[in-house]
Amino acid sequence: MYNIPLRRRSLLRGWAIAIAAVAALVASLVIWGNQMRSQEAQDRAAMANTKIVYAADPVQKLAQRTDGSYYRATTASEYPSDISYDYTTVQGQDVVVPGTVTTQEQRPTGFLWYRKTFANHITVRIIDPHEADRTPRLEWLRCTVQPIDPSKPSYIGDPHDRSRLEIGADQEGADAGILSGLFPNGGRQLCQDRITILVPDGSIQP
Repeated sequence: MYNIPLRRRSLLRGWAIAIAAVAALVASLVIWGNQMRSQEAQDRAAMANTKIVYAADPVQKLAQRTDGSYYRATTASEYPSDISYDYTTVQGQDVVVPGTVTTQEQRPTGFLWYRKTFANHITVRIIDPHEADRTPRLEWLRCTVQPIDPSKPSYIGDPHDRSRLEIGADQEGADAGILSGLFPNGGRQLCQDRITILVPDGSIQP
């Protein structure tokens, strides 16, 4: 008989704790959502104040291989779109140095062996017989980013990385939203390095 009020008080206390926990969870979600929207607005402003520029690496002069070609192209069997170009260069004191460029470049993130893939834009061009410079060579333009207005925030990360926003765009990418905050690696690559392999004759290339 005396236990009934105690049970009611215990039940009311349990309900009060549950309601308080739900209210705290809802408040936390609202605060987190507001922070996400604020961060996305800052990201959009930074990206709108960012432009893509290209910086040229030193030109690599290609050495002719024993079969008469200047490079060898190989395709990954499991990924036909992934192509590697092997070549050799002759540097100071006639030192032959091998080199490779790939359409898909993998870099470690430093977390549980997971690797991101960065795409490069690679083309092979036959040197026109009337061109002044007919030296077989590899030209590499690396993409970088610069602020449009240096006094305002701009994107300062790796332009090869993937982002949920496009340069100069005022809208979110396809993967923006809550999931983009948790998994930011599924967006677009901001820009690609432009690699050109120039050879005098394409008839003997693989």
